[in-house]
Amino acid sequence: MKALWLCGITVAVAMSLAGCSDEPVGSQDEAEGFTLLQHDETTLEARYGAGGASVRMLVVETESKVVEVTYDFGAPVIGFHIDFNQGVGRFNPSGEPLDAAQSALMGPLLEGLSKAVPVEEAQRTRVEDAAMRQTSFMQIVPVGEALSPYEFVSERGWTHISCTCGNQYIGSGYYRTAGRGCGCTGGSGNGCKGRCGQGCGITSTPACVGTTAYTQDCAKHDYGLGSFSAASDDYTFASNNCSCSGVGTCY
Repeated sequence: MKALWLCGITVAVAMSLAGCSDEPVGSQDEAEGFTLLQHDETTLEARYGAGGASVRMLVVETESKVVEVTYDFGAPVIGFHIDFNQGVGRFNPSGEPLDAAQSALMGPLLEGLSKAVPVEEAQRTRVEDAAMRQTSFMQIVPVGEALSPYEFVSERGWTHISCTCGNQYIGSGYYRTAGRGCGCTGGSGNGCKGRCGQGCGITSTPACVGTTAYTQDCAKHDYGLGSFSAASDDYTFASNNCSCSGVGTCY
């Protein structure tokens, strides 16, 4: 457990070092929009700023199949330690609660990332896939609530649901409309209910970003029947059971 915390501290230090450059202090932080700062086999760093709020994301594969992901808002800083060898992850928040302006940065950041990495998940590096998955997860982290660290384990498993939109069992005694499609809203919010990733609206046709995994825990969260933490392992580890038809189409 101590090793997990040390890894989180390491990422925080790496984030600070990554910000050092010959540019005038504050020049990057004041920029609006999406900026890809570094992108190679083991590191992906990007920033998004809007309306005075900004976030810097750093994803580093520190050793084989061990990835550190950090979202630095200044305050808070939210990190993930993901060990794919052990199938274990840890959510490491620090500082103040996430506010609405900071949470709103996640969608545009995800869109920027989706243009910088391959559309097909199978073609992505581990850091690219982790960046997409964890940024998708960051969209459901509660706003205005004190966040506590916790561990999530892939071996506890997840249960896929059908890709076809319809009334289906989503666990814990609940039946709800879920499955692919921008029109698969179940009368409640965005479409693509049950998807462990960004939803989609009836009138929008967003890029296929995040994962194409549809699971019971993600569906329960979409309907307010399950916690964001219960969906952590689904977002991070669940295999993609539904295909993605590409950019500009409902999924």
